[in-house]
Amino acid sequence: MSQNNAKPRPGASTITPYGIRTSPYYSSVTHGNGPCTILTTAGQIGARPDGSVPFDPVEQYKQAIANLRRCLEAAGARVQDTMKLTYYIVDYDSKNPRHRPILMEFLGDHRPASTLIPVEKLAAPEFLFEIEATAAIPQEVSERVDVVVIGAGLSGLQAAVDLHKAGLSVKVLEARDRVGGKTWSRSAQGSVCDVGAAWINDTNQSKMFALAQKYGLELITQNTEGSIVCDEGIGNHKTHPYGQLLADESDKAHIEDIIRIRDIFEASCQQIDIRNPVASGQKLRKDLDEITFEQWLQSLNASEHAMNAMKVGTRAMLGVEPSEMSATYFLDYCKSGGGYMQMRSDRKDGGQYLRVYSGTQSFSTSLASELPEGTLLLMSPVRKVEQLDERVRVTSARGVFEASRVVVSIPTPLYQEITFSPPLPVEKVELSKSTKLGDYCKSILFYQTPWWRKYSLTGMSQSAYGPCGVTRDSSVDADKHYSLTCFIVGQPARDWMTLTAGDRRTAVLEHIDKLFSKFATVEQPIHIEEQIWRNEQWSQGCPCPVMGPGGLTKFEKVLRAPVDKLHFVGTETAFEWKGYMEGAVRSGERGAQEVLQCLNSAKL
Repeated sequence: MSQNNAKPRPGASTITPYGIRTSPYYSSVTHGNGPCTILTTAGQIGARPDGSVPFDPVEQYKQAIANLRRCLEAAGARVQDTMKLTYYIVDYDSKNPRHRPILMEFLGDHRPASTLIPVEKLAAPEFLFEIEATAAIPQEVSERVDVVVIGAGLSGLQAAVDLHKAGLSVKVLEARDRVGGKTWSRSAQGSVCDVGAAWINDTNQSKMFALAQKYGLELITQNTEGSIVCDEGIGNHKTHPYGQLLADESDKAHIEDIIRIRDIFEASCQQIDIRNPVASGQKLRKDLDEITFEQWLQSLNASEHAMNAMKVGTRAMLGVEPSEMSATYFLDYCKSGGGYMQMRSDRKDGGQYLRVYSGTQSFSTSLASELPEGTLLLMSPVRKVEQLDERVRVTSARGVFEASRVVVSIPTPLYQEITFSPPLPVEKVELSKSTKLGDYCKSILFYQTPWWRKYSLTGMSQSAYGPCGVTRDSSVDADKHYSLTCFIVGQPARDWMTLTAGDRRTAVLEHIDKLFSKFATVEQPIHIEEQIWRNEQWSQGCPCPVMGPGGLTKFEKVLRAPVDKLHFVGTETAFEWKGYMEGAVRSGERGAQEVLQCLNSAKL
């Protein structure tokens, strides 16, 4: 089915009455289309999530409108559903309406009824702009199906396809205006770039490679020809060939300890049983799940250089610091992908070996195309799930649906966005409150040429001194698209996210210059794509939730356990390749099998 056909009709339409002056910026009348739920927001000011308020009025306009967008998305409303905007501006200058370009960019082609009110001041002296909205959310006809799937990422879509092929009727409810979850491919500069998940391989990621073959997706081998740039702090940047750790004599002790810690971690990782991580981890150290990964490294007397090397790894892989997850959790996470070395590798068998020419979102759109028309409903966040005697009632922003079973395909922290009746078991609630999504951002720099290759560089760099923790060559040579993808992750990402858009761009470009200018003439980018996953209402971080000390001990079994008629999937629940697309698809298959077994048993 077409993703566009899954999008609901606009909730609002405009009218231009005869004899009234028209404006290119607003409509005089807006009305709801058909059965609708009316939404109103409070006034949104230009305050950031941490409560700080930019001094610059333009930055306040941008932040306030971003906050309004979040309010609409949380309720399942789009800009096209907006019926009325009211906004208040301090020191309004009619000859220089600086809010207008920002507001027009937000509205696109939509022109709701609007009222602008100039004011002398708002609730606090630092507030210069406030905006509120009324929207109409169209309601779909209620349906009864065999299974409702909550979430149209890879896990949910794979489950839905398997259930459909088994002859069951399915409804997929997706909160976003697109399918794919954290697979998101954007068009840019005549090509496609992945701002989310980006790599597969053709050996131990058998599910993803099979899907690539099934859908005829062209694959691109990740460039690893040349040297890597390593940032050792205070302007000390060095290179070594990919796959090697060569150094001059002054670095020998540092490199030897990095190798020592890496090898101990890899050997320990291989001793973890992914089906029983806690018990197998206790054989390494009795309290392994009770301590953080950082504490475990400290117990091995890791040097500062070795600690920084592992810090780059945890940030790049999960968007968190070594102090924020249990040692057992990270060992198990890495073992799920064959081991730390394999998971981090960009070569054959590695986690970052192959990219997709058309973008990884092609996997999600291709899966969605296998579902019958009307199965998928976008912009439909689920806010309530009620388990009745014989069925489950699911209330979304755009309608109410009933099913025999429900597959919940969202990250565990987002369970808190849904009201479950009866409430989820205490352990499931505690799981949802205790897991943590990483801080994960990408800044993709497009260039006229792949300038790094002229200097025998892979385009890869590693730094514990941020903001760019890792960079990789993400070019598509066939399209003459040359780019470096910068991963801004962990604590450096949290610092970087507080900056204005302009300052974020400057920080990235300055760091790239510091990393590479010793070895190459660094070009200026012709375009930049930026993605901050923390800002996504229905992601709230990336790539998958992690567990702190004691988490696996307490929640290992709870994580995948069904609750009566509810089944839980997602890449974090996978045994193999957690956090990757492979894990997502495998978990979707597991969820579908659970549902089929339960429904088949009920028929006996």
